[in-house]
Amino acid sequence: MTKALNKMLEEKLQKNLKQHALASQDVNFSGSREFSLVPVEKIEANPYQPRRIFPQAELEKLAASIAEVGLLEPILLRKVRDSYQIAAGERRWRAHKLLGKNTIESIVTDITDSDMAVFSLAENMDREDLSDYEIGLAIRQIENVFPTKKKLAESLGLNREDMYRYFAFEDLPEFIRSDLNNDPRLLSRSAASDIKRLLNQNKDSQTINAYLAEAWALLLANELDQTKITGFIARKLKTSTENREGFDIQDQHYLTQNHKKVGTIARAGKHLTVKINTDVVNKEKEQKLRAFVQALINEENKKV
Repeated sequence: MTKALNKMLEEKLQKNLKQHALASQDVNFSGSREFSLVPVEKIEANPYQPRRIFPQAELEKLAASIAEVGLLEPILLRKVRDSYQIAAGERRWRAHKLLGKNTIESIVTDITDSDMAVFSLAENMDREDLSDYEIGLAIRQIENVFPTKKKLAESLGLNREDMYRYFAFEDLPEFIRSDLNNDPRLLSRSAASDIKRLLNQNKDSQTINAYLAEAWALLLANELDQTKITGFIARKLKTSTENREGFDIQDQHYLTQNHKKVGTIARAGKHLTVKINTDVVNKEKEQKLRAFVQALINEENKKV
C-alpha cells in the first residue's frame, strides 16, 4: 500500500474506531457516522472493487478465524438508499456470508465515489495476489481524483512508464479483456504493453488480429507462454510478408546439378533474384559468378 493511500485509509479508520470505542452499538456519531450491526443481506460490494476473484480457500481460512476469535475490525460502509456499499472490508463481509451470519459489525459513514475508489485500491494494492489487470482497472477508476497523471503515479509509488503499462490492458481486443475478466492473471502488464506496442506498429496489417487470436488460443491451452506471444505473432507476420512477395514472382527457373535442384533464378517486379545452395558453390566459383554478373551488367550499360 502506498504511503499516501495508506495514510488516508489509516486516518479515516482510526477516527471512526476512536468514536466507536467511546460509543455503544447502534448509537449515532456526530457528523453522520455510526457504528452498528448491519444485516449482511443489505450490503453490496464496492462498485470500485478492483478484485475480480476472491479465492475460496482464503475466504474459508478467514471465516474460520472469525468464527474462532470474532471480527477484529469492523468493515467500513456507506448508506445508499435502503442498502449499504462496502468501502473497505469485502473479504470480511464475504467470510460472514460463508459463516451464515445475519449481521456484521460496521462503521457507516458518508463517503464520496472518489473516496470509495481510493479506499478499495488502498485495501487491495499491497496484496501480492492482486493481478496487474485488476490494478490497471482500479487505477483508471481513481485517476480523476488526481490533478495530473504525474501526481497519480507519485501517489501510487509508480514511475510513469510502469503506470502506463497498467493502462495497456484497455487497448487490447475485447476477446482478451473478456477472458481477463474471468481470469485476470492470464497476462501481466509487461506482456500487455508488448502486445499493444506490436499492434500499434502493425496497424495496417489485415492479419495481425487473426495471429493474436491464434496466439491467445495457444496461451489458454497452456501451449504458449505470455512472454512469447509477440514473438509468435512477429514470426507469423514475417512469413506472411514473404509469402505475399512470392506471389509477385513473374518468372522463375530452377538451377539443377545432377538432376537435383540447387537454386533458382526469379524475376519479381523490378528485381531479378539468384539463389544458389552454398554447398555447390565454392569460393572460387563464387568469385567467378560475381565477375560474370558484373560483366553482364557492364555490357548492358555499354549497349544503353
